[in-house]
Amino acid sequence: MSCPARSVRITIRNTGTQSEDYTVVKNDDSATVPGTVAPHDSKTVKVELKEDRRTLVQVDWANKRIESRTLKANCKHAGAAPNKTTPSKLPHTGPDTVLWARAATGVGVMLTGVVIFWYGGIWPRRREQVFAKKGD
Repeated sequence: MSCPARSVRITIRNTGTQSEDYTVVKNDDSATVPGTVAPHDSKTVKVELKEDRRTLVQVDWANKRIESRTLKANCKHAGAAPNKTTPSKLPHTGPDTVLWARAATGVGVMLTGVVIFWYGGIWPRRREQVFAKKGD
């Protein structure tokens, strides 16, 4: 079986003295493959399989099953090449060792909080009167 092409070659031999008709049938909803074999001759039929699925392939002659096999094209596992660039050490994905960047972020957050707190304390107060009192 050729895995990249997912194909199987089926050889059909006619040992009789007259030409015989045959059909190759699969159970994967694909078309049948009909053909004729000359007397004392053989014919090879190439059948494509669906990847990673069991397929029943059978050869019929005069509406009778002659031979059948269940095949599976296991291309995902058979065609996998070994990884030759395996790293000897895993990449670093944990926390950074740059402490000064974290400290600068903390100081910036604290200063922002102080500014917001200070502005919140002075914002609603006004020293001058926006509207004059009625009695003035």
